[in-house]
Amino acid sequence: MSNKRVVQNILLVFSSEGIGGILSFVIVLLSARLLGVDNFGVFSYILAITSVCQLVADFGLTNLIVREIAKDKSKSEYIMSNVLSLAWMLSLLILAVVVTVSYFTLENQDEILAACIMGLAVLATYHSVVYSSVCRAYERMGYNAFSFVVHKVILLGFILFFTSSFSPVESQLLGIAIAYLIANLCQYLFFFVVVTRHFITFSFGRDVKFCIQLLRDAVPIGASMVIRRLTLQVDILILTFIALPSAVGVFSAAYKVVQVVDMIPFAICLPLFPALSRLASTDLKQLNTFFANSLTGFLIVSIPISGLLILSAENLVMMFYGDDYSNAGPVLQVLAFSIVGLFVNMLLSYLFISLNKQRFYLYSAAACLGINAIVDFTLIPFWGELGAAWGTIAGELSYFALCVFFLKQVNIQYAWVQHTWRPILLAVMDVWGCSFILEEGIKSQILVSVLYVAFYILGLFVLRVLTLLQVKQVVGSILAKQVQKDKQQKSTESGLN
Repeated sequence: MSNKRVVQNILLVFSSEGIGGILSFVIVLLSARLLGVDNFGVFSYILAITSVCQLVADFGLTNLIVREIAKDKSKSEYIMSNVLSLAWMLSLLILAVVVTVSYFTLENQDEILAACIMGLAVLATYHSVVYSSVCRAYERMGYNAFSFVVHKVILLGFILFFTSSFSPVESQLLGIAIAYLIANLCQYLFFFVVVTRHFITFSFGRDVKFCIQLLRDAVPIGASMVIRRLTLQVDILILTFIALPSAVGVFSAAYKVVQVVDMIPFAICLPLFPALSRLASTDLKQLNTFFANSLTGFLIVSIPISGLLILSAENLVMMFYGDDYSNAGPVLQVLAFSIVGLFVNMLLSYLFISLNKQRFYLYSAAACLGINAIVDFTLIPFWGELGAAWGTIAGELSYFALCVFFLKQVNIQYAWVQHTWRPILLAVMDVWGCSFILEEGIKSQILVSVLYVAFYILGLFVLRVLTLLQVKQVVGSILAKQVQKDKQQKSTESGLN
């Protein structure tokens, strides 16, 4: 894959994740305000259960699809037919687990029914991810980008309908769950049609030996992903059992902001992963260069975002959630420190998978979960939701430390101090300066955010973190790619005429 295709896919997915991320956050805010603090805590618990179960069903198969098809597209139909058989067996099994866990842990009928509906919704999401993996492997990220945005539009529309006076259900919790189910089914049908019409057609595979081999290869990846997702949800799960529902709601409100930001590294890693996989099997020296450039970009983006959230946390919470969630401000300030770790750790995870060193990913994720849980159980009884936030920080730090150690084991070099001190200095100066002019209200927040970003970007050029030549090269590659596409389109049209 050319660097031009990588840049194009990054921008395509990044723009869709930006639009979709805003819509996702609107959905979170709407759900939080409709359900109230306590019921939003219940809904967050249901989401935590179902999201972990989705990854258990996936168990690394979708990332394995991308890696293997990216290496040899001639095997696409054979790989997907056998993955399809595994996917249905695993997903039905996990649906039974969701129903069982919900029955024994939730209190009333509406909550249990909502969890079962969300289990079906997650099953639909899982199968849409299986089909969308083909688009990722073929590096046709436009379909994924389009689907992500449209899915959020459909979801938002049905949430508004099922929580209105015209809704056929009285419970708003049930209405939101039904909206998720309908939107996820639409997404599944979209990818089913796209893949079967534009890429490959396949039915259920029967190669038992190959399926077993797939599972063996997927185990380290799947276990790592499950542990990683569990780490992202462990604070909510522990808070649910040893704290009040209001603490769960407050922590979830702050954590949802971080999860929206976490979409950025995820969006960028999607188009990077096929390139990492190909370079890992062909040119390790070029892989090191490609990874180093990618990591530098992640740091340049994540460090100022962390600073801006620390600066604006309390203001953002009041703007987004209202007075009922005022305790979420300090929680968001603590969680903001995890932003850099979430960016860097995600890229490192994909690097280890591409190198077929997924056991390093597994070890790091397991350590992160363990440290996070230990700190949670230690601090939550005293500090509540704020203790859970510090548990997240401790877990991400342990993850990062192990990943840096494992980088040396795979002979990947990176000058951490050289590439981080200038962005950190700029972010610290930004936070300090803007703290004197930030006031309550949306107008002040917008003005300060614009000044913050402008100063940071200017500082990048002044301290020569970026150069005009680098920017011109990136823009030139994008424009060259667009010119090539226009020529191909004109050639096709002239041929038809």
